[in-house]
Amino acid sequence: MARTKPRKWIAKEIAALDPVKDYAEIWKLAVIYRSNDTFMDLMYSITFPNFVVPNHGAIAVLRDGKGKVFKSAERRMDDTGRHILIWSEYGPDHPYTKKSVDALNKLHTFYSKKYPGSFRHNEDYLYTMCYEATLFHRLMQRVGLKGMTEKEQIAAWEFWRRMATLFINAETGGPITGFPDSFDGCMDFVESYEAERRPPNKYADQIDETLIQAFGKRYFPKPLQPAARTLVMSLLPEGTVRGLGLKPASPVAKAVCRFGFRCFLWVGDKIIPDPDVSHPELMRKRLRLPEEAYTDEVSDGVPYAPAPGEATA
Repeated sequence: MARTKPRKWIAKEIAALDPVKDYAEIWKLAVIYRSNDTFMDLMYSITFPNFVVPNHGAIAVLRDGKGKVFKSAERRMDDTGRHILIWSEYGPDHPYTKKSVDALNKLHTFYSKKYPGSFRHNEDYLYTMCYEATLFHRLMQRVGLKGMTEKEQIAAWEFWRRMATLFINAETGGPITGFPDSFDGCMDFVESYEAERRPPNKYADQIDETLIQAFGKRYFPKPLQPAARTLVMSLLPEGTVRGLGLKPASPVAKAVCRFGFRCFLWVGDKIIPDPDVSHPELMRKRLRLPEEAYTDEVSDGVPYAPAPGEATA
């Protein structure tokens, strides 16, 4: 199919936008065209473990071996990525985004009753959203690249501070409060959260098996899965690896993995043509679903009152 856009167009479009006024469009351009199924699954494995470092968070996700990360691991990966892509494509103010977040709020409320205390801590919500805002910047810096542009940083902060208003504290029903007042504030918050000393994580082996190894299990034959795990371990924040009590990748392996990932990002940024069709568009075309039907399927696929024993999320 013939291209409809210039070979390198995303950075030029972002450069012409106002990060305060056009924050949603900048975030959209930066995310939904630069992802694919494989990349989203890698991001899942280097993102989700960060949210279950505290024991109370791990309990609600693993649920005594009955969580979706055990029962339907690949579906769990897909569902997580599709919700994030909906938010990124449509922005915080769109009804599709609000329906998606509402479904997750209801799901969290349901499980907060089964696992009291797991969804109580305001700082956990803040960390999740600040982590998402700073994910690509920190990841690029972790592998030796400059990071997001100042315009992208401002837009990321604008985007996620608005997303924060859509979520509720599932245990209290109240709003999420205290979102940092700048991108740098988000950076400080995530680094402080990851540096905090907590009780030893009782579920580190299960987190390793179901989340850190999820990417390798999906894409690699068994003999190569340890290498995929090493890649994930090399890209995780060091505070998360320490917080989970896992043995870090060796310095040599970490250096090799980070260099390889840096080259991958550089080639995508400098050499490979920017896609002219977004990842969500390709998914909808693959599933033969129009936008509304697709977003309804994603949101409706998160029931908030599952049957007894059913693993939902």
